[in-house]
Amino acid sequence: MIAAILVLAGLSNVLKVAVFLLILGVLVGFHEFGHFVVAKLSRVTVTDFAFGFGPTIASFERGGTHYRINLLPLGGYCKMVGEDSPDDDKADPGNFQHKPVWVRFLIILAGPAFNFVLAAAIFAFIGSVIGTPTQTNIVQDVQANSPAARAGLEPGDEIVALDGQPVRSGAEMVDYIHHRPNKRIEVKLLHAGALKDLSIKTRAVVALGQTIGQFGFLAKTTYQHMPLPAGVMWGFAMVRDTVYSQITGIAGAIAHRDSSVISGPVGIAHVVISAESLGVFWVLQIAGILSVVLGIFNLVPWPALDGGRLAFLVVEAARGKPVPAEKEGLVHLTGFALLMVLAVFITYHDVVQWISGRGGL
Repeated sequence: MIAAILVLAGLSNVLKVAVFLLILGVLVGFHEFGHFVVAKLSRVTVTDFAFGFGPTIASFERGGTHYRINLLPLGGYCKMVGEDSPDDDKADPGNFQHKPVWVRFLIILAGPAFNFVLAAAIFAFIGSVIGTPTQTNIVQDVQANSPAARAGLEPGDEIVALDGQPVRSGAEMVDYIHHRPNKRIEVKLLHAGALKDLSIKTRAVVALGQTIGQFGFLAKTTYQHMPLPAGVMWGFAMVRDTVYSQITGIAGAIAHRDSSVISGPVGIAHVVISAESLGVFWVLQIAGILSVVLGIFNLVPWPALDGGRLAFLVVEAARGKPVPAEKEGLVHLTGFALLMVLAVFITYHDVVQWISGRGGL
């Protein structure tokens, strides 16, 4: 997978690939940190907690846990006594299997939950520190040979009215233009402090399956900062909205048999690498979205995922006794094998999308 990303990105983008791998590692590592925190609070013995995989480059031991930093920042792991083995009937209060069902449920649930919390923190940081982008009605750049350029629109011009209607925001201006493909619009603007009138006919462009009107200019963007409490509330609202949009998007893709919206690691890498050229806002925005996606993915009741383990705990609570460890282990192993097969097909799909130019932002 990493080799495919490096080849497709090119050697000039190796640093961008490294940033992507670091982001992915932090998201997965924080997921494992969720398991770790709740396991420790529940007095489950955690033998190892690591960030990254591969050779260990730094380690120490504290409280019976080996903490490691490994060479490859691609995630991490949290090893608990008894997590993947049957109950040995020994009087070990630190054994994962000896804890009540609800405690084990919370430990497993903590991984996806921490991904949602991390996403909320990222969004809150964006809203409070970086600021959210807002389009203005000021022209930043004009595309050569576009309707705007031919009409005489210039960078720095401020559009104050369209067809005699005052422009109150950049979003309102863009919406008005987009809803009028192949239409002539009378434009009043401020140019060098003086009012000026232009008449511009929009061109028709197909975007996201819809035909929209365009002048061919880029509006200037400003960033608005929120007070910290408002930023935190916005962060959690963004998590809620992202969960909804991801679930409805997947449901729509399934209903319409559209695989173009499905992406694996290579496709996600393409998006992140593209976003790095646009600035820190977009990188963090995508990191927050990816954290939500990781949380949703792990809650899917599929064997080998956290959701699959939670499903077995629900069955145990309903039956009053656990599913035999051998049977559960076989189910998880089969589920993992099928996930690997699916990953191969998704990676092939991502590579084709990237090469054809249909992947990315």
